[in-house]
Amino acid sequence: MNVLTNKRKIKEEMNSQKDWSTMTDKELSIAAFGEGIPPGSSKEEEECKTIIIYMDSDETQMPFGIVKTEPFLELFWRKTGADCDGETEEIELPDGNTYMIRLVEHCE
Repeated sequence: MNVLTNKRKIKEEMNSQKDWSTMTDKELSIAAFGEGIPPGSSKEEEECKTIIIYMDSDETQMPFGIVKTEPFLELFWRKTGADCDGETEEIELPDGNTYMIRLVEHCE
């Protein structure tokens, strides 16, 4: 089975299974980064960018594309322990850069 077929199979399984807590980190990454996991970028950027995640929204705009919020929140919680309104933690994302993620409960 080739990689594309395997990813498609994982996506189909995820669409029928919405319990993010039972998924592996790899499955969550595929679900969250639906536009594709970006290639690593150069480490020239020293500045840590802040991204606000509205926990009640379906999708979030990241510097490298749109991510699905629910699986991203599960992955973020596993990596940092942050899961409440107002919490802020750093995380390295698949593009190779570290971002400051701030959780906000509602989009206003």
